Amino acid sequence: MAVNKERINDLINRLSEKDLELVTDLMERLAQNRSYDDIPVDDEPTTQEDLDAIKNAHEALKRGDLISLKDIEHELRS
Repeated sequence: MAVNKERINDLINRLSEKDLELVTDLMERLAQNRSYDDIPVDDEPTTQEDLDAIKNAHEALKRGDLISLKDIEHELRS
C-alpha cells in the first residue's frame, strides 16, 4: 500500500495525546536522520551465531517473552 501524507495525517488525528508524544519523538528522530547514503550496505554473510540468535528470538516469541510497550517507550525517550 502506498503511504502518503494525507494517510499519515489521518492516523495522527486518531491518536491519543499520550501516543502523540511518543509518535512525535519517533518522527523527530526519523526527520533528523534523513541521509542514509553514508550508511554502508550490510554485505557480511550470515553467521551461525546470527542464525542461533534468530532461532532464539523465534523461540522467545513462542514462549511469550516479549518486550513491553512501557519498555519500548522508555527506550525511545532515552
